[in-house]
Amino acid sequence: MGRAPVSRSSPWPEEVGLPSFSALPGTRAVDVLVVGGGLAGLTAACLLQEAGREVLLVEARTLGSGESGRTTAHLTELLDTRYQVLERTFGLDGARAVAESSRAAFQQVEAFANASSDGCGFRRVPAWLYAATDAQRRELERELQSLRRVGADAGWADTVPLPMRCHGAIRVERQSQFHPTRYLRALVTRFTRAGGTVHEHTRAWNVEDGTPCRVSTDRGELRAHAVLVMTHVPVSTRFAFHAKVAPYRTYAVAGRLSGEFPEGLFWDMDDPYHYVRAQETSAGRLLVVGGEDHKTGTRENTAACISRLEAWTWAHFPDQALPWSWSGQVLEPVDGLPFIGRSAGAAHVYLATGFSGNGTSLGTLAAMLLSDAVLGRANAWAPLYAATRIKPLAQARAFVAENVDYPAHLVRDRFERGEVSTPEEIPAGEGRLVRSAGRVLAVSREEDGTLHARSATCTHLGCHVAWNRAERSWDCPCHGSRFDARGEVLNGPATRALPEPSPEQPEAQGPRH
Repeated sequence: MGRAPVSRSSPWPEEVGLPSFSALPGTRAVDVLVVGGGLAGLTAACLLQEAGREVLLVEARTLGSGESGRTTAHLTELLDTRYQVLERTFGLDGARAVAESSRAAFQQVEAFANASSDGCGFRRVPAWLYAATDAQRRELERELQSLRRVGADAGWADTVPLPMRCHGAIRVERQSQFHPTRYLRALVTRFTRAGGTVHEHTRAWNVEDGTPCRVSTDRGELRAHAVLVMTHVPVSTRFAFHAKVAPYRTYAVAGRLSGEFPEGLFWDMDDPYHYVRAQETSAGRLLVVGGEDHKTGTRENTAACISRLEAWTWAHFPDQALPWSWSGQVLEPVDGLPFIGRSAGAAHVYLATGFSGNGTSLGTLAAMLLSDAVLGRANAWAPLYAATRIKPLAQARAFVAENVDYPAHLVRDRFERGEVSTPEEIPAGEGRLVRSAGRVLAVSREEDGTLHARSATCTHLGCHVAWNRAERSWDCPCHGSRFDARGEVLNGPATRALPEPSPEQPEAQGPRH
């Protein structure tokens, strides 16, 4: 049933490579510093460089190595938060602004894609949200009325053009899809041709607001009149924003299509939900299926999530080979919209986070809003997404529900016995927590038997990490920091690697500051 050898990465980087850049050679002063080399950061860098600013972009690893290289690359005004919920939280005018700003982001992506040499596989396609039960149908009918109130080009359909159980569907016209790494390549080409500078393998450690701002990195200090932190998870604040967004792992599988597939983006309403689309590539059409989301660090067997996604795909597309499988991370904001704007208490430091499952559209929107802010241009949507906004009634319940994990983990972790007694019990290619000499260690074993031991205490705020079998990484369940098998940082908010255990000192008994 399509069981070919599986790649643990997405297919995008394998087909299209991105250019490489050297690390920062030392201290430097620039007009604008962009931290983060994904879609949001590169878009902001392009917009500001082409507006006449001197822009430097730094990336901790390589361009597109974060969530932008793991996206399923759909662009839709159908957000993870339903519009009927957005109406209650932000009012009808606010919900309309969400739909309008989402469409403006599509138009920006379309303009950049059309200006590239290959079009980046950009296409306008319909989006379908379909119900599988009568209860889902009733919710869908209410959502359609809300979509019409906010100005979406949406209509009702009794069926979808896929082999799915359907009790009715919403069809939204003129949504979009594209090839993500082709698009990233077009952005970096555009940016450097305009005179912009990129340095990879340069990790930002601390961002200090001022005139100028000062950013310490592992390669030297940077000074800039404005700093845009576009790292998906902000690395410029230690706690404030991480309490307002919750990290979730999301999964995807893909394979070359052997049969026909209709143009469109398709979502069901299950919990966790699933989505599916096709993408033209140089080697033919690709089927992309995603879903099975869960809170980061809370599933012991993350590989089972991919297995369930494969089973769902084969139930609807029985002969489909799925040689690619991967996972990504999304950040769910407490009130349903991302936080985009000036960092609290700062005059020249800006950030963007909380894109949910709409990182391509909302990341582009973030770049548009922040570039306008740096350039001093008024933007009518800026107050809606402001990073400093507070919606007490909308946020209170979600804030408590998503952040109860942090104190609970801190207490539980201090009494954790460890998953195995000795490193010898750890299978090849796996990782486990081991209690040793009064501390808990994160120990992984390579396929050749080599062991790596680091402190299990996340360097962000002190929770213990958990092994992710699907990605072979250490993930923090509190705020979503991720580390590779050797303890090096993969995703923030942590900026420092898991430390090597010190034989002289027992493990710290609380968060590290």
